[in-house]
Amino acid sequence: MTEARLAPPAALRIGILGAGNIARTLGGRWAARGHTVVIGGRSLVSARDLASDLGHDAAAATLPDTVRGVDVVVLAVPWVAVDDVLAQVGGSLAGVSVIDPTNPVAHGVGKHLLERGSAAEHIASRALGARVVKAFNVHPASRWDGAGPDDVVTIAGDDPSALADVIRLVRDVGATPHVLGGLDRARQVEELAGTVIALAFAGVNPRSAVPAF
Repeated sequence: MTEARLAPPAALRIGILGAGNIARTLGGRWAARGHTVVIGGRSLVSARDLASDLGHDAAAATLPDTVRGVDVVVLAVPWVAVDDVLAQVGGSLAGVSVIDPTNPVAHGVGKHLLERGSAAEHIASRALGARVVKAFNVHPASRWDGAGPDDVVTIAGDDPSALADVIRLVRDVGATPHVLGGLDRARQVEELAGTVIALAFAGVNPRSAVPAF
């Protein structure tokens, strides 16, 4: 008897809010892996240009249209733009896995800008019902063009299904996922990014500040 082969998992439908470096690198890798990618920009012209550059049938849309009928949304905008973008799409994110790669830190010095909590928790409070996961915020966006197993993406989130989506997408860019804990650990991941940013701007290789085990 021939052993039945498991069918490969279905491609994910991914809406990326933003048309910058994160959208370019992650969107390009995911589109090349067969996922359906829609780029949503505040400038539709920029979104269309990026979708054309990505190829693999990537499409462009307005911000509200980008999140309709998708499995995963990536909030790939600067922290200062988060509330404006959520005001346009927040009500459409219920039940959707939302990846938060933002860093609410002061430019260059890496100091966290929030007195308490995290950007990810803030997003969850504004987009009710969204399954928010913190991920992809520590490495520079350019790293995803050549990521390998030694590149670990630290993840924080509560929803098992959303975590599974993000773990799959981390592996699809070639990196290694590690779930640190629930969304209450997101600030720790953001502080990690702030430390990396501060060291890099001071001319110190962040890897040299971590003990070798």
